[in-house]
Amino acid sequence: MTHETLRGTEPIPQRPALPLVGHAFDIPSGADGLLYVMKEARELGPLFKLRVFGDEINFASGLDLVTELADESRFRKNVHPDLVILRGIGGDGLFTAFNDEPNWRKAHDVLMPAFSLGAMRGYHATMLQVARELIGKWDRAAGSEPVDVADDMTRLTLDTIGLCGFGYDFESFSRDEPHPFVTALSRALGFAQDKGESIPGAELFKWKQAEQFREDVALMEGLVDEVIRQRRASGDTSTDDLLGRMLHTRDAVTGEPLDDVNIRYQAITFLIAGHETTSGALSFALYYLTKHPEVLARAQAEVDALWGDSDAPEPDYGDIGKLTYIRQVLNESLRLWPTAPAFAVEPLEDTVIGGKYAVRKGESIQILIPQLHRDPAWGENVELFDPDRFLPEREEERPVHLFKPFGNGERACIGRQFALHEATLVLALVIHRYRLIDHTNYQLKIKQSLTLKPDEFTLNLARRSSGERRLPAAVALAAGSAPADRDRPAVRRATGTALTLLHGSNLGTCAGIASDLAEDGDERGFTPSVASLNDAVGKLSAGGGPVVIVAASYNGRPTDDATEFVAWLEGLEPGALDGLRYAVLGVGDRNWAATYQRVPTLIDERLAAAGATSLLERGAADAAGDFAGTVDRWTGELWTALLEQYGTAADIQETEPAADQETGLYELQDTTDSVIGGLAARHGVQPMEVLDAYELVDMEHELGRSKRFLKLRLPEGVTYRTGDHIAVLPSNPHDLVQRVADRFGLDLDRTVRLRARRRSRGALPVDRPLTVRRLLTDFVELQDAATREQVAVLAEHTACPPEKRPLAELAAADPEAFRERVTAAGHSVLDLLERYRACELPFERFLELLPVLRPRHYSISSSAAAAPGEVDLMVSLLAAPHRGGEGTFHGIGSHYLQTVNAGDILQARVLPCSESFRLPQDESVPVILVSAGTGLAPFRGAVLDRHHTRSTGTLLCYFGCDHPDVDYLHREEFEAAEAAGAVWIPGPDLVRFGM
Repeated sequence: MTHETLRGTEPIPQRPALPLVGHAFDIPSGADGLLYVMKEARELGPLFKLRVFGDEINFASGLDLVTELADESRFRKNVHPDLVILRGIGGDGLFTAFNDEPNWRKAHDVLMPAFSLGAMRGYHATMLQVARELIGKWDRAAGSEPVDVADDMTRLTLDTIGLCGFGYDFESFSRDEPHPFVTALSRALGFAQDKGESIPGAELFKWKQAEQFREDVALMEGLVDEVIRQRRASGDTSTDDLLGRMLHTRDAVTGEPLDDVNIRYQAITFLIAGHETTSGALSFALYYLTKHPEVLARAQAEVDALWGDSDAPEPDYGDIGKLTYIRQVLNESLRLWPTAPAFAVEPLEDTVIGGKYAVRKGESIQILIPQLHRDPAWGENVELFDPDRFLPEREEERPVHLFKPFGNGERACIGRQFALHEATLVLALVIHRYRLIDHTNYQLKIKQSLTLKPDEFTLNLARRSSGERRLPAAVALAAGSAPADRDRPAVRRATGTALTLLHGSNLGTCAGIASDLAEDGDERGFTPSVASLNDAVGKLSAGGGPVVIVAASYNGRPTDDATEFVAWLEGLEPGALDGLRYAVLGVGDRNWAATYQRVPTLIDERLAAAGATSLLERGAADAAGDFAGTVDRWTGELWTALLEQYGTAADIQETEPAADQETGLYELQDTTDSVIGGLAARHGVQPMEVLDAYELVDMEHELGRSKRFLKLRLPEGVTYRTGDHIAVLPSNPHDLVQRVADRFGLDLDRTVRLRARRRSRGALPVDRPLTVRRLLTDFVELQDAATREQVAVLAEHTACPPEKRPLAELAAADPEAFRERVTAAGHSVLDLLERYRACELPFERFLELLPVLRPRHYSISSSAAAAPGEVDLMVSLLAAPHRGGEGTFHGIGSHYLQTVNAGDILQARVLPCSESFRLPQDESVPVILVSAGTGLAPFRGAVLDRHHTRSTGTLLCYFGCDHPDVDYLHREEFEAAEAAGAVWIPGPDLVRFGM
């Protein structure tokens, strides 16, 4: 900045400061420090400076200044010293990444779809399930002991983000003490805060705390790395949660996936930010509801009207958008105490702000959010808790930068919609179920670590009675007041009118709505077509029929598939689209107030300016409100307008095919989907045809033990290398399935549909009708040894003391005793249920305890050089006395493969072996192969490779068998290879006793 530019500017206001230390000794620690800077803002004005040990910190809080600082063409996020300290935990994760670090943009673009409306629908069931765990804990406390609100909300939000984001259950509500991750996190954040508030150099005297910090970070990293490792090992390649997207989505710009270190940092960032802020918001909301009974009564009336007297309502995703007053309560709580109380920006160039204050490029300016939220623009009495500040009409009138609880612009909180959906759901369920009793006359005391929470806030709870949940009279009247004999309008249909449906969508929501409208249009007689807005550049005209546009904004700009269209619109002359009829539905999130509906509004205005005529008023669907309801209402109005303009009266009878038409009643169509499609996708297996199957052993001989040969045809495009493995997805044997049916009294031919009430990585991938037999045969592991946790569940469901006691003792046994009595003995959950008949475990709970059926791995025994499109297997039947001493144990995989024949279809996938297990490419290197039984499989492939290529390198093959005349596997092939010099096999004695 030149001297001339500085002329006329003023210094930023500040108190007189001491040399070197500045104002450091005036600033209290923790939350008191926040209250101090808020007081300074009230006294010094909307912009002031603090000096702390040589560092300068600017604080801005006035509306006009914040509006200026929110301009992303002049300012960007500043990673200030406190955030630099947190990089020791979160690295280059979204929250702590520097602006020029490439991983920020890569991760942001990869993860944005995980917070789309479609993704929110997927998370809802899991949020509800975790909320029920909170309700269960509070039910036990109701009437007997107070609950620690902030502590329990932290348990809730941690479990929610763990399950929704990473398929990991912290099991916070089944623990007396916090999960070790939480303990480590709390200590690490405390250390980071203390370091930020300490005198420079003081860390030299806190080496023990620094060592503990490093240990805590290592613990958190270790947990996250293990979760990542388990996901990779599972073979699950889905992208329906945060971890799946990070592991299996490539950046659209670079074509690269996120690296594992950055995935770790992103995971830790989400686990921290995804629960800390939401738990604080819920805690503050419950505090204000407790202190404002008139607001609580109004909020309870809203949930009672929606869920009535149901003691355990089952809110669906669409219900949450209808809870508008609950959302107002949360927003007003976030206004008074935003849980993340500040964010920082920096100028892109030297500049002047507020018309008179010079700031340098890169200089940090902290936006003090609680003080901004008390700006005079909010009206009188800004300290009063008043949810009506967030009535829709008042929100529309309010300056867009006056409410900033989630930050600003593209570096704002990516998960805000996730947090608000979860908080609205939980708050509604809590106030629907309980009376909140302020038993200590609690006075708000704020605790600050990374975020703000009420400190030591406890409540007594009492269950609400039926009489307290009265359905409001107006609601009851509306529910039963629909006239029965209302005249219906004549049915109208379009007769082949072209209908163009265009979408502007980065996350798929608008494209999905456009596709749904196309289906509806087809049913109404239109001829619909769906395309992106960019595909319509230069193609709109009056003769092409009506046009419906569904569009969103992306940080205030057109989405990727709409940029060219918007630029084209802005260049049109008046009258260029005369005669065109159109409708626009805007999709957005009112929480992003600065850019809400910006692009849909622009499209609507530019179409009208070019001469087009609107069919109906532009729709505005708010993802933070009743989104589905708004879309449904606007869609209804759209079809009314379209059919009035383009429809004709239709003969209802014409919609039914004539009885004597030659077309039959049914049409059989092929589909690529199947009942096991979800399970197959999870494991990455594909259908493979069995080309041949036969026994390799002389089973008439007394030494005969079954070893079966299978030849499979690989799907097109699938290859393998000699020595690789194949994973086969088996089925449970009939006898095992029948045991389950007998224990639970099931009809195996009953058709059911398994619906998961919550999102879980371990949930069975079934979402369609199937028989109980198919469910037990193809989806669950029935024979795994029971775990300590499973035995504890059985004990919980056993009322009979003589049977409950041994189960409880087993669950409480020390690890070695449990291993000996259950694990090593191979006792499954089913075995224990058959032994302890008094256990009343519900069948649904039994299913929940069982792991998903997993593939079994076998070595490929064929040569990729000789038979590249086929794989051979040798499978030894596992049948032996049960280790628990009861009956015979049959291996699931080998038993299944004993039953398949030529022409059958298996679900399988090829897996690479370790490179060190392959034969050396240099055939002059001597190789010795040693195996027994079907362990010979990969060596057969190696020998066939050498035979096929006519190699005569030194290859010695030792293998054991029971008797050369009984189970010398593939004897003729090995003898032919030996005769050709491809391998040397020792004499009969070494074959027989080679091991």
